[in-house]
Amino acid sequence: MTSRVTYREKPLALVVDDDALLRLSMCAAMTKAGFESIEAESGPQAIELFQRIKPDLILLDVIMPEMDGFEACAAIRRLRGGKYVQILMVTGLDDTLSIERAFEAGANDFVSKPINWTKLGHRGKYMTRAGRAFQELNRSRLRLAKTQELAKLGNWELDPDGNIFRCSAEALRLLGINEGDREIPFRDFFQSVVAQERDTVIEHIESAIKSSKPFSVNYRVILADKTRRHILNRGELFYNENGDVEEVLGAVQDVTQLKNAEEEIRLRAFFDGLTGLANRMLFMERLDREILTSKRHKRSFALLFLDLDQFKRVNDTFGHHVGDLLLKNVSGTLKKCTRSSDSATGPVTDDSEMLIARLGGDEFILLLSDIREPENAAIVARRIIHEIPILHDLEGHRVSITTSIGISIYPADGEDAEMLMKHADSAMYHAKESGRNNYQFFKESLNIATLERFSLEQDIKHAVQNKEFVLYYQPQVDLSSREIVGAEALIRWMHPQKGMILPDDFLHLAEESGLIIEINKWVVQTACQQNEKWRKAFPAPVKIAVNLSGYRFANQNIVEIISDALSDADMDVANLEVEITENTLMQNDKKTIGVLKQMKELKLRIALDDFGTGYSSLSYLTSFPVDIIKIDRSFVMGSMMSENNRIIIKAIVAMGHSLGMTVVAEGIESEEQFELLKGYGVDEAQGFYFSPPVAEDTFLKFLQSGKL
Repeated sequence: MTSRVTYREKPLALVVDDDALLRLSMCAAMTKAGFESIEAESGPQAIELFQRIKPDLILLDVIMPEMDGFEACAAIRRLRGGKYVQILMVTGLDDTLSIERAFEAGANDFVSKPINWTKLGHRGKYMTRAGRAFQELNRSRLRLAKTQELAKLGNWELDPDGNIFRCSAEALRLLGINEGDREIPFRDFFQSVVAQERDTVIEHIESAIKSSKPFSVNYRVILADKTRRHILNRGELFYNENGDVEEVLGAVQDVTQLKNAEEEIRLRAFFDGLTGLANRMLFMERLDREILTSKRHKRSFALLFLDLDQFKRVNDTFGHHVGDLLLKNVSGTLKKCTRSSDSATGPVTDDSEMLIARLGGDEFILLLSDIREPENAAIVARRIIHEIPILHDLEGHRVSITTSIGISIYPADGEDAEMLMKHADSAMYHAKESGRNNYQFFKESLNIATLERFSLEQDIKHAVQNKEFVLYYQPQVDLSSREIVGAEALIRWMHPQKGMILPDDFLHLAEESGLIIEINKWVVQTACQQNEKWRKAFPAPVKIAVNLSGYRFANQNIVEIISDALSDADMDVANLEVEITENTLMQNDKKTIGVLKQMKELKLRIALDDFGTGYSSLSYLTSFPVDIIKIDRSFVMGSMMSENNRIIIKAIVAMGHSLGMTVVAEGIESEEQFELLKGYGVDEAQGFYFSPPVAEDTFLKFLQSGKL
């Protein structure tokens, strides 16, 4: 008999790393995800702890003295009970050889540094569930090996005319058919299927074979001794070199004990856990298959690429939990809008097949097969656009959202998956640029978007030449005293025809066109000159922070630009802060590191902007000369509704202070947020609660008043 497996109330994670700070951070992430944690600082210690405690999950660093992670992983796998424990390799190495070594050593998965702490906890939970499922699967396989009725896997072949099954002895025994009948008529193959399911199963398989599609169907059988079994029957068509069906091959398997565990694993592998829709992996597999089928039969299909308009605002305003509920509702709406049996979707052929997938975040994609003309896709798109903006009541919050849709058509817009996806995505962005809440076909969007992009790029060039940019200043306040300690300089474009344009609407194009280098130079020079004006009008020193684009950061000659601007304005370097994003640090090459070191040689203070939204890690904060951490506004705005946001904020504050850094919060908009962050020990803050960005003369009045 096999022993019964018992599980702890909370899963146990063994964290193995020779870096104490990283062990502490990983333990904190796992505790947040519902784990208990123990630590080991070396491979041998990890092996000893595993033998005594048998953890559910091991987070194993690769680079360690004495015994590296590869050796420790292989050693654990050889121990009793080490075959199915989940091992996640944590590595700063992302080369192919290191990845291959990790899997060869027996790792289940790997994660590269820098680590996204939130995703680490989710991955740990998934791996633990998968590990338990695999343990149950293994126990079931052991029982199957001892019991002939459960252990056999039978195979079958079906002739091209679909009349005669040729079955193995194992298949016959599993299905309760006379073992002497190795060749049996089509319908006799299903004689043991329970009566209420038999016609449905036969119809499903016949339909799949006629439409040249593989199939997988579960059903129950009743044997002569009244034994009931769950059978999984899978079949696939094989084609000859001429593209004709040569034979249908398949297998039957008793999945009575494995059904639940296998179903969970299947769902996690091919379906999105939040919405239940197909995931990217399944969608791309089906898209490749659809291309082959459409090419063979000379027919068209459409891709509809959907992105929810301004979805980030929902997350920022109501929290990610409400955002997740909205995504679930939207997925339900998409299913309703795209039922091929619903005549409201328009002239879709009877054998059309739709697949909806969630690609990630708020992006969805729809495959509409075998369309007669592009207008069929437009009909579906119009209905989606009409239905999605309905009000959603989400735990007391009434939320409405729209979507922008891009459409590409096979083969007109591409003959491979990558090109079709790219063109649908391009059309979707054109739909957003056209005012959102609409759909666009690829070819039209390409022409119009190209013209608009060219026009805007020319306008930016003229704006640089004609000095159309201005700086606004958002006060930064000391939370303990509410005194103004500085300002963040924020660029605005005063377009002669369009009025004020915010940076989100033009900086990305300025980066792509290379004009951002000249704009960065202007921002630094103007901010330094303005700071000196304030110094002359107001005796106390006031610091000013400038954002620098990370575009080609190491090639902007930014250190010389800053040095010249400070000299020209006769400004004290102590009053200037430079803000960079995590993406700039992630460039992580020698040139970028060299530029940051040169900034520190000038005695500049460096702030890490939008902290928490990228893939930051402690290694960045300890490896780079960062003085200030700016907590991203998304955490602040959701802090009153989301406990997770509050936990993250407290962790950032503790981490920043432990490293001797100043912690600044962005996006404070209420008294409650102010009091909360003040209580958490945040040093400074900015946001509409104090003041929006204002013109230079208004900011001077703020300085003279002293407090906000």
